[in-house]
Amino acid sequence: MRRDNKPYTVRLINNFVRWLYTRWVLVPQFDSVGTGLEIIGPHRLEVYGKDIHLGNHVHMQTSSGNLSRLCTWANGKTNADGSAGHGRIDIGSHTLLTPGLQIVSAHHVRIGDNVMIASRVYISDADWHEIYDRLASPGETAPITLGNNVWLGEGVKVCKGVSIGENSVIGAGSVVTKDIAANVVAAGNPAKVIKQLDTERPMVTRASMFEDVKSYNKTMRYLHYLTHKNNNYLSWIRQLIRPSRKG
Repeated sequence: MRRDNKPYTVRLINNFVRWLYTRWVLVPQFDSVGTGLEIIGPHRLEVYGKDIHLGNHVHMQTSSGNLSRLCTWANGKTNADGSAGHGRIDIGSHTLLTPGLQIVSAHHVRIGDNVMIASRVYISDADWHEIYDRLASPGETAPITLGNNVWLGEGVKVCKGVSIGENSVIGAGSVVTKDIAANVVAAGNPAKVIKQLDTERPMVTRASMFEDVKSYNKTMRYLHYLTHKNNNYLSWIRQLIRPSRKG
């Protein structure tokens, strides 16, 4: 469909149902959640395992055919306090996570503040099977750290034991197998530095969107209104039954 034909009242109902599903179905599955969580398509987000934590104003997007997953698994080890070892995922504040993202942990995945992760990114801190004993799982593990304001392009894969420094950008389709320094652009398979960022230039991050939360929420409501204000029920139903270019 070329455009969203839903009337504004239907959009408001959708927003409420989305909020209700997020609040009553998804939020209880996290160990901690900050304020301002927003999930578009929450029914397409799979949350599995314990020790998954979200900061403030985390925004997640899913889409049809692009299930997103945040999963932690037991690692077969024993912690210092005698408890069973388990993966952990920490996602910082003002972070954007888009459709098809998979973060799977048997050790520890740390994602800083203001991070942007594009579609179909895969982040895993384990091999999930031993090389010679294919029945042994989760295999070798090592923690992953994404620094503040990191940007991962579409289809990036981040392997176990990797650290990516703050502000760095990883090009689409790259496979990150080794540490990437701060303030660089890296790309390729395996990813290598191709450009240094100008650290003298001011860096605008996602945090600036939420300096005035009331103003942000008001702006978003107005944008939704502008998008849908001219839609009517008749045209919406017609487009559902017989879509056309006329919208």
